[in-house]
Amino acid sequence: MKTKLLCFLGLTICLVSFAYAQLSGASTNSYVCFSCHKDQAKDWATTWHSRSHVDSNPIYKAMINYISRVTYQPEESVLVGCAQCHNPKMTIKEISSKDSFTLAKVLNVETEQTKRIEASVGAENIKDGISCNICHNVEKVNESMNMEMRGFKAVEWGPNDIVYGPFEDDGRAGIHKSIQKEHFTNPDKLCMACHFGGETDSKVELYATGKEFLGSADTSQRCADCHMSTKRKGIITPEIKKPGITAKEREIRSHLFEGARNSEILKDTLSLDAKSEGNNLILELTNLTPHKAPTGFGGRSIDVKIEFKNGANVMDTQIYTLEIVYADKKGKEMVPYLAASIKSDNRLAPHESRKLNVPKFPGATNAKITITYRLVSERILKLINFSDPVFNKNYPVISMDVNL
Repeated sequence: MKTKLLCFLGLTICLVSFAYAQLSGASTNSYVCFSCHKDQAKDWATTWHSRSHVDSNPIYKAMINYISRVTYQPEESVLVGCAQCHNPKMTIKEISSKDSFTLAKVLNVETEQTKRIEASVGAENIKDGISCNICHNVEKVNESMNMEMRGFKAVEWGPNDIVYGPFEDDGRAGIHKSIQKEHFTNPDKLCMACHFGGETDSKVELYATGKEFLGSADTSQRCADCHMSTKRKGIITPEIKKPGITAKEREIRSHLFEGARNSEILKDTLSLDAKSEGNNLILELTNLTPHKAPTGFGGRSIDVKIEFKNGANVMDTQIYTLEIVYADKKGKEMVPYLAASIKSDNRLAPHESRKLNVPKFPGATNAKITITYRLVSERILKLINFSDPVFNKNYPVISMDVNL
């Protein structure tokens, strides 16, 4: 019995020592957190945050490949630039001599520079994307309206044995300290570190969700209210039992970072009203969000499809698309990241209501209106020659039947 107890104690010490060793390293993989924070890990695994590394996101990989070919850069050069937000703990922050790196890659010559950059881009400790040790390792957020000051440029990291969050330390954690930070009690600040927006080399705005949100002057909603659910009473890591310490019930949120794929958030994006008036079908669309619809990645779109019918027979179909279209210097449509200008932008502004007058199709007795959301528009997919069930899908938002 004594031998078994000693073995158990030895194993426990080894596991705790291993955990501390993991936490004290230059960067920590999220799996260290999963054993205690199972619910949060399960939610996070469904998110785009968990897929921010190129190896786990097929559209990101296809886009990197396209940009590399069009701009004649090695993929690693493109990835280092995108890592500012996608992988902010990548050790290489900037390629000081892009020409020499590109030449070495073209000639297939291994140099000290190519070895360092390739090792940084392919490092295992960044492959879990925007993980626990990204958000909860942020000690300070440097707020700025400058589009360039995003990602790692907007934050200051703390030691890896400290977890920053919305709560003070209750003494239950075995392998880290917990410190409450204001950018978790007011989480918009943390979200804005990456999601405020960015710019192309030609100073064309990208990913300007945060800028849109601030411009809406809507103080009733925060990023977490929609994308991390409403607060609920619960205990973080209820399975942890520590003698003399009672777990506190707190107001906690999910870590789903809700989107089209893993939630029903689209139902709260738009409202639709429709009526027959003379020779027109009048639709009124209202954006229920404090940012544009759609927002974020510039390739997203919302399709409003109107089917004019006679009974069950479809006589005519019209589609009205809400989207932003980017162009290169010659005015040709281009992926957002290489844009020199915005060709058109008919997205709904925050809380905007817009009426559409659609001429009725002769002989139609009724109409069906279906609004769907796309993660990537069909035109962008065609441009980069990419197809995938997740990104080819039309995600339902709202639908309505109208008698004419």
